[in-house]
Amino acid sequence: MSTEAATSKRGIPAMDVIEDVDKWLTAEGLSIEEAVKMLRERLAKYEYVEMSMTQQKDKMNEKLPDYENSLKILDALEEKKEKGEPFHTTYLLSDEVYTKAVVPKPEKVCIWLGAGVMAEYDLAEARDLLTKNHDGVLKIIAELTSELAYTKDQITTTQVNVAHVYNHGVVKKKATSAK
Repeated sequence: MSTEAATSKRGIPAMDVIEDVDKWLTAEGLSIEEAVKMLRERLAKYEYVEMSMTQQKDKMNEKLPDYENSLKILDALEEKKEKGEPFHTTYLLSDEVYTKAVVPKPEKVCIWLGAGVMAEYDLAEARDLLTKNHDGVLKIIAELTSELAYTKDQITTTQVNVAHVYNHGVVKKKATSAK
């Protein structure tokens, strides 16, 4: 049995259930203590990967409301443009200082791209960009959710394997001491 045979999309190795501990120990060439140590190290790696992916998923989830709000604002701008009406808004000028503005003909919008960079887009281009980014975030969240479920399964399987190998060692020690 190979614990490295299967991997997830992100390359996370699968952990098979160890059913015959003696056979597995012989195939791996490990003592019980070495096997428990190796399995606990693998468990720690899975837990680290789980924590890392959870943080990534949380960061992606934080981005969703910004994209959704930006798309709602674009809806309002496009509606005003179609009706030929000016767009009235209140915006943040600096920390805790707001001001009012009127955009007579809403045709363009500026979008922060990151790293102090802002670019001007037509409303249609802005919608395409924001929709593409929003959909990309949703795709990443779905992939992370799937990978997290896979990783949690590997954690559970590894915990079961640690218990099997450890209990096998206890049974062997009892049998040896009884003789």
